[in-house]
Amino acid sequence: MAAGLEKLPVAPESKRLDITAPKFSKPTEITNPLFPVSRLRSVIFNGKVDGKPFRTETTLLPETRTIEWSPSQRVEARVSQYHAYLDGRIEEVALDYYAQADDGSVWYLGEDVYDYDRGGLVDSTLGSWLAGREGPPEMIMPADPDVGDVHRAENIPAIAFEEVEIKTTDKTVDGPPGPVKGAMVGRELHDDGTYSEKVFAPGYGEFYSAHEGDTEALALAVPTDGLKRPPPPELSALSRAGAELLDPARSGDWKSASPGSRNASRAWAYRTEGVPPRLAAEMESASRR
Repeated sequence: MAAGLEKLPVAPESKRLDITAPKFSKPTEITNPLFPVSRLRSVIFNGKVDGKPFRTETTLLPETRTIEWSPSQRVEARVSQYHAYLDGRIEEVALDYYAQADDGSVWYLGEDVYDYDRGGLVDSTLGSWLAGREGPPEMIMPADPDVGDVHRAENIPAIAFEEVEIKTTDKTVDGPPGPVKGAMVGRELHDDGTYSEKVFAPGYGEFYSAHEGDTEALALAVPTDGLKRPPPPELSALSRAGAELLDPARSGDWKSASPGSRNASRAWAYRTEGVPPRLAAEMESASRR
């Protein structure tokens, strides 16, 4: 057992699905419905951390990265870029590396992490790890989850530890367009002995998490929640208005930024229906700032 974990109520190896990594023939085709990374171009979460508004944005990048965790095991991984904002300020950027095994399970092969200070500068990369360098590859989603199964999403000594026990399968949850069937609920044990609840849903992957009062909930996923018709003109107007005010706002030229701000508020006010509730609340807040 990794150093420092001896006193944790970890599951016996007989319950774990991640003891041995299986074969990877087409690792970048990540189609597991509960973690479909290669089919999700962009995902937005929002919630609260330490009582402050929290938002994350995840984007699938076009490139891949080859991870070598042993002399005989080289795996090509998809790269997912993660941005986290706390109370409107950039807090973290990470590049996460995922691959799907032949049995349909999805494995986490590492991450490059950049933590930011309140001035917007990188002040730490301590959360970074790669399979084969700091620790083993980790299973982030089983091929066929069953109640009672256990896997470790992270198991890197002194960096990160997450052991997930599957508590519920085939659950129906409220998604952006309505009910989503077939979700999975896991209980996640951390290295400090605390637990989180995590929900994964088909077509979305990670869907909801809660840990000691902090919450993150999915607001929108593309293309899962994409429109089946051309985007409304108000959305194009909103995008143009955002571009108009970005540079003046960065330089503190609020007089020049005002027209773009007014145009953005006007375009957002034209919305009619179908705006995902969690995204609508964030947009309302942003338009008032």
